Amino acid sequence: MHSKLMKLSLKNLKTTSEDRERKAFYASDYGKSNLDLYFSWMNEPRTNPIKWKKELLFGSGNGVEENFLNILKHNGYVQEDYDQREHGRVEMYTHNIDINGYVDVILKDGTPMEIKASGSYYNLKNTRNNTPRESYVGQLATYMEYLGKDKGYLFVASLDGSQAYLIECKKTDDYIYQCGETSVNLSTEWLRWAKLHQNHIIPEEMPDIWEYRYKDDVDEIDWRGQTSSNISKARNNHIVLGDYQVHYSPWKDKIRKLQGDTKEYTEKEIMKIISKTKGYTNW
Repeated sequence: MHSKLMKLSLKNLKTTSEDRERKAFYASDYGKSNLDLYFSWMNEPRTNPIKWKKELLFGSGNGVEENFLNILKHNGYVQEDYDQREHGRVEMYTHNIDINGYVDVILKDGTPMEIKASGSYYNLKNTRNNTPRESYVGQLATYMEYLGKDKGYLFVASLDGSQAYLIECKKTDDYIYQCGETSVNLSTEWLRWAKLHQNHIIPEEMPDIWEYRYKDDVDEIDWRGQTSSNISKARNNHIVLGDYQVHYSPWKDKIRKLQGDTKEYTEKEIMKIISKTKGYTNW
């Protein structure tokens, strides 16, 4: 009896991530589009699931977070037995919705800390410039609100450990928190979630598909405000200019089809782009 040899192909590798049945909003949902939240609650099959290479990055990020927690424990800032799943569980009911999550770190004095590991040049640059991502701040602020703390810490590091930033975050008013120059209003965000839950998730009615666009109208784009790299790529149909909320959505292709857009620019659109960006290298 001859055994069949398995041919390994990187091209056909699949990820192991699975959708979870929704029973609450998550602290990490801060800033996500209404459509993404709706599709997640409806368990809509993802048209653009993450690739296995991206999952490797997520795994690397988890390793950075775990090791930094151990470093904090070793230096006496965190209890040795602290376990995120056991001690950091968040379950709150507010604004007529349930919100769940897990606090990455709770220091010995009860101060929460959110740990983020990023491979994004822009995320790291913005953090270095004291303007961290709103979603990072919103997630930490949720934990601060739940724990009743007016102070928290946001730690952001590069995946290779070459960059690391610690920003103190403070409560400045009811439901309003600030990390560096980035301020968030939890009440505004939670009211949006509550409205989405009441008007769309419960009755299973899709929210506005035009909240964000896959493809901006080429006649409405400020081409002189674009980088020369983006203009070159658009002229050669290598990228489509639109809202990042759609382009990075796990349901990107579904949203694109709902909006009736082609995946790439049409020949007519390319001709318009070339005409509107004539001489762009000298702008």
